[in-house]
Amino acid sequence: MHCLWAIIDIQSIRDAIAACDESIFRSINLGLGTTWLDPIMIVFTILGIGATQVGIGFIVLTAGYVKRNPALRKAGCAVLATCFGALLFSSFAKVFCERPRPLLLLFDVRLPDNVLFIRSFPSGHTAIAFAAGTMWAAIIPKMRWVFFAVAGLVGFSRVYLGVHFPFDVLYGAVLGTVVSVYVARMFGYSTKQRRESEPVGNYEEPPCLASKSG
Repeated sequence: MHCLWAIIDIQSIRDAIAACDESIFRSINLGLGTTWLDPIMIVFTILGIGATQVGIGFIVLTAGYVKRNPALRKAGCAVLATCFGALLFSSFAKVFCERPRPLLLLFDVRLPDNVLFIRSFPSGHTAIAFAAGTMWAAIIPKMRWVFFAVAGLVGFSRVYLGVHFPFDVLYGAVLGTVVSVYVARMFGYSTKQRRESEPVGNYEEPPCLASKSG
């Protein structure tokens, strides 16, 4: 009897979460949907594509080698590592969870951009955006709120464009942030807010690049 009540309680919680998820989704996708905002949200969602962030990482890495700047090489390597890590873990979660996209669960989805049907959880765009944003915030602390704002707008755009539920985006943001914090520590970056008196330029080249420097 106790097991039965536990199952009923768990199902009730899941139903409540799903209802809240759908309600917030409709408020954003339908309530805020306008033709002038569509292209802006599409631009932000492009920033969350893996190819976009990996491309930025390669540009920074290449610039580091061209200018013989070890700090740029380190930054490019760190951004690439965190993007690939976020892509790997989010892809694994998508295959494991197999949650349908909003289009298959709701009848009134507004789709200004691509039409997607499967593997909604988690949001890979959001995971990569927050992974890259958190890493750049560690590299350039003075601009951290800009990077987090852009990452947040990437996640918001996925709900606005009707391809993800808010819970998909929330989990993607957490996943990307956790991966980035771990990678940042591997490369010697601090993800905590620095004091004004604390030097920012402390640098120690990672072993993978030390042999190529100088």
